[in-house]
Amino acid sequence: MLGDLVQTTDGKWMIRGHERCPNGHSLGANQVLVGHVACLGHGGGGHTSWHCRTCDAVVVYGPPLNTHCTALDGPASVRISSSRR
Repeated sequence: MLGDLVQTTDGKWMIRGHERCPNGHSLGANQVLVGHVACLGHGGGGHTSWHCRTCDAVVVYGPPLNTHCTALDGPASVRISSSRR
């Protein structure tokens, strides 16, 4: 099921992603950019994102975005740096 932790054929673990974007394009190897979007609505966790490289405009999230989500739409206006000056 989407979002489940599954073991790969080489013994590693991954989150099961979407197989197709909403426009029907395959989200297989070299066809998708996978990322992470922080969200305070999930206890400090976030959403895995799948960006279709074919239509270059569709992003799907797991878990799906909901009304309680605080995921950013674009770059943050403030960057929190871990470096000390």
